[in-house]
Amino acid sequence: MGRLCKILSSPCLDLPQIWNRAQQKVSREFSPEIDTAGLPNYYTQNFHHQTDGYLSDRSAQIYDLQVEILFNGAADAMRRRILAPLKAGLEVFKDEIPQNTRILDIACGTGRTLRMIRGMLPKVKLHGVDLSNAYLRKASQLLSQLPGELPQLTQGPGEALPYLDNHFHAITCVFLFHELPAPIRQQIMNEAFRVVKPGGSFVICDSVQLSDSPDLGMMMDGFSDTFHEPFYRNYTQDNLIDRLHTSGFIEVTESVHFMSKYLVAKKPLYGQ
Repeated sequence: MGRLCKILSSPCLDLPQIWNRAQQKVSREFSPEIDTAGLPNYYTQNFHHQTDGYLSDRSAQIYDLQVEILFNGAADAMRRRILAPLKAGLEVFKDEIPQNTRILDIACGTGRTLRMIRGMLPKVKLHGVDLSNAYLRKASQLLSQLPGELPQLTQGPGEALPYLDNHFHAITCVFLFHELPAPIRQQIMNEAFRVVKPGGSFVICDSVQLSDSPDLGMMMDGFSDTFHEPFYRNYTQDNLIDRLHTSGFIEVTESVHFMSKYLVAKKPLYGQ
């Protein structure tokens, strides 16, 4: 009971700092021990006004609970909707043994999505890449509690993935694109296309956009400032399908459920 109270109280203890940043419009405030050298400018921000952005162990410790609170307990439900299209996309590789199947989660954060994929596909090789060493440490801690092979976690940017061409059978990306400037969105899609195998799938989960729910336009407009999402307003008007086609993907489909949007794209087989 004491441990539960401590977990639940941690996000509450951050509320005064969150409130102060929101009121003062401070968006680049980090603890002295945090080194932001080498990180992209778009990333070194207090997203959601949270203390240390995505760059401290304390932030990583409370992030998942903060997101669940933000989405009224629906965040995991939204993540889980990537599982069915991910599994369907792997059918093209059904002749390969599961132990040789490689899946990458871009911006894996604390490993929440990888944990769900491991539950569905216990034998595949999982990989995660993220810019935050702190969040990768948390992911390693959580994922090491699961049976099976430990996912391989790598620190690095999605727009310059440290992997070989045509390496993965599928790629996932959850709740990332709304936190990126438009050129970086395109670069990450280009990289996803490069490292996924011909016939492989790219499965995206993110926020709904203005074209999906025009009646929510006022709320979307306010969300950017209220929760310090500096690129969200641009994201809501971006054409992700066009971007995926620009990268080379085909058979792009999209669907909307609750407040989340899903896109599934395929890399052409040779000769297509």
